[in-house]
Amino acid sequence: MTNSIKVLTAIPAKNESSQLLKTIAEIFKTQKDIDILVVNDGSSDKTAAVAEKAGATVISLYSNLGIAGAREAGFKYAKENNYDILVQMDADGQHDPKYIKNLIKPLLLNKTDVVIGSRFLRAQYSNQTSRPRYIGISLLSSILTFLTSQKITDPTCGFSAYNKKAINILAKNYPSDYPEPEVPIILYRAMLKFKEIPIKIRPRAGGQSSISYKKALYYFTKVLLGIFITCIRKIEK
Repeated sequence: MTNSIKVLTAIPAKNESSQLLKTIAEIFKTQKDIDILVVNDGSSDKTAAVAEKAGATVISLYSNLGIAGAREAGFKYAKENNYDILVQMDADGQHDPKYIKNLIKPLLLNKTDVVIGSRFLRAQYSNQTSRPRYIGISLLSSILTFLTSQKITDPTCGFSAYNKKAINILAKNYPSDYPEPEVPIILYRAMLKFKEIPIKIRPRAGGQSSISYKKALYYFTKVLLGIFITCIRKIEK
């Protein structure tokens, strides 16, 4: 990475003070010339203080806006501060910062506009997600592959990187509910190129997935509605 390329890692965080220090330290260890933004999404713990102490810039939202609102704030910050590349990742430690260089590389080579991490590009169901969630992911994969004419194997991972063109488009058009499945449609409609690269996610720091088959069906129905709206809404360029 050259010094003229400005790269930002944006991390939405709500009550992640116990894990955030480690996550930020790992990013700086693997990517020394990168900026980190933590979007504090209405936390009631010391998330903001921990992030600032670890060396990150912090934006504290006025209330809990959810993952879509927090990620949109990251895109707007990147656009306003003229970043060339934005990396989106989670605060809970499941996204391994060692993959950041793999996400960024195709952008630096101008081979694509967006790189999306996929748990399933080289493998199918594994312990990287629960069985109900995987069934929903597989169905979404088929739908999005049809709508975008490009194979999409993991539409819900959220570990991804964007060049300046994509940053500008998504800062104006970011989805408001379930962003990951809707973003590829926005990119496709804006005529931007995107590709997947293989990644592995790490186990949860604690607990298990709470997604049951009943909840998976509920979320899948809501995501389908969001996809439909994204297909017909006007894309601002």
